[in-house]
Amino acid sequence: MRTYPNCIPCILRATLGGARLGGAGENEAWEVVAAGARIAADWDRSKPPILLGAQVGRVLRKRLGRDPYQEAKREANVRALARYNQWKAEVARAPDPLFHALRLAAAGNALDLGVHPEDDPGRTLESPSGEFARLDYAEFRSALAGALNVLYLTDNAGEIVLDRVLIEVLIEHGTTVTVAVRGSPTLNDVTMEDAQQVGLTAVAEVITTGSDVPGVYLDACSPAFRSRFQRAEIILSKGMGNFEGLSEEEAPLFFLFQAKCRPVAQEAGVRVGDLALLRRRG
Repeated sequence: MRTYPNCIPCILRATLGGARLGGAGENEAWEVVAAGARIAADWDRSKPPILLGAQVGRVLRKRLGRDPYQEAKREANVRALARYNQWKAEVARAPDPLFHALRLAAAGNALDLGVHPEDDPGRTLESPSGEFARLDYAEFRSALAGALNVLYLTDNAGEIVLDRVLIEVLIEHGTTVTVAVRGSPTLNDVTMEDAQQVGLTAVAEVITTGSDVPGVYLDACSPAFRSRFQRAEIILSKGMGNFEGLSEEEAPLFFLFQAKCRPVAQEAGVRVGDLALLRRRG
């Protein structure tokens, strides 16, 4: 996916939100946002916006000397874990547990501190809701029935608990699931620390992309991750960042996310706020 004009103010807002989360004063925040604006002014718009976001995010972390999202991520994970048993029971009672787990995981994608830094994780996760505007569910079930392994690409902290619920349903279907997280901090994206905090490492093998890009962009990932990606029978790609980086890749991809911005909604053929489970079309 290319970078749209809308992506520039979105990335700069996320940068400002991260600076404020990190306790930056007005002068420090100004310097970081101004540096981001200079990078954006010379950006090659044929590249995906997650690469621009990664570059500006590095400036922010270097200026602050820390990950400004760390505490917010931990809190989101704690708040979500408090509802884990409730979500597990809800999925178990559903007429179609797999579909219900997919819908919950997609609705949980609303928790995105990069897009909405002011969000309260508890309120956002209190009752994940929304309906699919595009739904390639029959194709997903068909692909899953013939697959021995699934590569699950995660997105944000907090919602990772809903991902765990879905991953456990996939495992119950007899599929081996490998979970991929970011190689190092970027926005409020899931890292190995988050996977450990929510117990995901006890459920499935967890690997990293080897990258700090807030989405999977293969050229930026480690050779080890690219090898796992190429061997996967099904890749379930969670969140907008992964969609931005992989929408043009030829692979057995299904994208699961909430469209939280106009460019992604346009690319996916949905409206802002809609949920989507999309098979990658050749």
